[in-house]
Amino acid sequence: MAWPSQKSALRKRLNIRWMRWAFWRAVFRCVPLARIFSFPLENVAALSVADRLIENSRFTCTARFGDRDRQFIRDAAANDKLNDAAEPAFPPIFHRQVAILPNCAVLGHVGVAIKSDTGAMLARMAGGPPNWNCARPGRLGCRRPLDDGVASFLNSSQHYFHFFANLLPLLGYLDRRENADEKLTVFVAADGPDFQHQVCDAVANAYPGVRFEALAPGERVEIRRYLWLHESCGNAEWLPVDRVGGARLAALMRDHYRVAERGARRLMFFSRGTAKQRRLQNEGALEAIAAACGFERFEAHSRNHGEQVRRFGEADVIVAVHGAGLTNLLFARPGSTVIEIFPENCIKSTYLWLARQMGLHYRALIGGPGDYSQAFQLPADQFAAEIDETLRARRNGATPLPASPQPEAAAEMPLRRSG
Repeated sequence: MAWPSQKSALRKRLNIRWMRWAFWRAVFRCVPLARIFSFPLENVAALSVADRLIENSRFTCTARFGDRDRQFIRDAAANDKLNDAAEPAFPPIFHRQVAILPNCAVLGHVGVAIKSDTGAMLARMAGGPPNWNCARPGRLGCRRPLDDGVASFLNSSQHYFHFFANLLPLLGYLDRRENADEKLTVFVAADGPDFQHQVCDAVANAYPGVRFEALAPGERVEIRRYLWLHESCGNAEWLPVDRVGGARLAALMRDHYRVAERGARRLMFFSRGTAKQRRLQNEGALEAIAAACGFERFEAHSRNHGEQVRRFGEADVIVAVHGAGLTNLLFARPGSTVIEIFPENCIKSTYLWLARQMGLHYRALIGGPGDYSQAFQLPADQFAAEIDETLRARRNGATPLPASPQPEAAAEMPLRRSG
């Protein structure tokens, strides 16, 4: 049986987190205790409460998408998280907001920023209740004031993709800022994984005046001048990055891990290991086919981030099932090829977009239908034929002809300001 790729509205609400959020929201709307228990009840548009507006711009992506690209993106729209529209826009337009907000607080138990006087959660736009994944009641025992300089917060640090989605706007701001000596404190979750600490150390060493501080779950930091950073487009699956920014990040991490650039040809079969979601049920058979063609198996985890940076930077061809580990395409060399494998009922355009921005060739392989956990199989003959075609094309110096998207010219320029 093939399970549907999207949860129904009923299934989204039949879980303990949503029901707990709905219960406390109902209680705190009747009893005014939400601020005491650090529980945001509403959103507030960050720019509407800003003391200083630094930037509020829209940028048109310069990457070119062929007809097959566009069709693939439309097919993926049922599974991609779209912010502003039911259909993806071409060319994609990014919205960047940078501002200084007075008197805000960061809540350690949920990792969100609020306006201290109202308790409302900061958001790109006002309206509607806060995301129920980012709001729960907590009596925070430690209130730490921060009056020195400007402070910000990197949220979603437990998830690899979301961490970089929040880090990239910060790096862009640091590269654009007028005052390079400005003191900036960035709070991160104290219980974050090892890769978070490594990346933050690398950024702190590369940019003067920037320091990272751990925020414990029981802490609330009161910030006199809060730096609001937001950058996104209509598709929340697309990282706000261009080839210049990606190269800057890759160089920064290679320097941190002392990884030397190598031109040696390497082939990588990137395994999801014991992951519960999108498990490739016949991975062993496919891995044997890949190994016979010279592919090396590699599995990422939170403690081998330096090895991830090195492996992706060296690989000519990367084969992987869709997952957050492909965020490492940020460290791949332009001209490399990525073959992404999907169950037929859960394709996403996340890494087609990233491959385009990083100057990579992209090929998609669609397997059979996934079950409730998106576990699926990919026919061995289909996999072998794709590997053979890709390697033959690279040996002959030809641009690979994809099974799904057409790899036309990738973005050579940063996002272009349109207004």
